[in-house]
Amino acid sequence: MLIENFYRTLATTSTNGTWTVNLKLNAEHDIFKGHFPETPVVPGVCLMLMIKESAEQIVGRKLQYSQVSSCKFVSVVNPVIDSEISFAITPTVADDGLLQLTAEGTASAGTFIKVKAKLIDSTL
Repeated sequence: MLIENFYRTLATTSTNGTWTVNLKLNAEHDIFKGHFPETPVVPGVCLMLMIKESAEQIVGRKLQYSQVSSCKFVSVVNPVIDSEISFAITPTVADDGLLQLTAEGTASAGTFIKVKAKLIDSTL
C-alpha cells in the first residue's frame, strides 16, 4: 500500500470475471486535514491508486497505469459519510497483451467513479 493506513481491504470476491473489492476508509488519515478539513473528500488520485492496488491483489503482481482511456468522477466520496466503499473491477487481456480493466466505484449514494484503463507489469 502506497499510502499507509489510508484504507484497508475488507473482502475481495469474484463472480463471472468481475471482482468486487470492499474497502474501509480511514476518515482520520492526515490527507483529510488538507483535503478538506471541514468537509473531507477522497482525492481522485487516491481513488485511482486504490483501483490499481486492488487490481494488483487480483492478479498477484505489481502494476502501473500505461493508459487511462476513460476516467469519470461522478461524485465525491466523503469518508465520514461513506467509510465503506467498493470497486467492481473486470480485468481482461487486451489485443496488445496488456491488462485492461474497467472499474466502477460505489458507496451508499451510488457510483462515484468509472474507469477504463490499461496497466503493465511494473517489474519489467
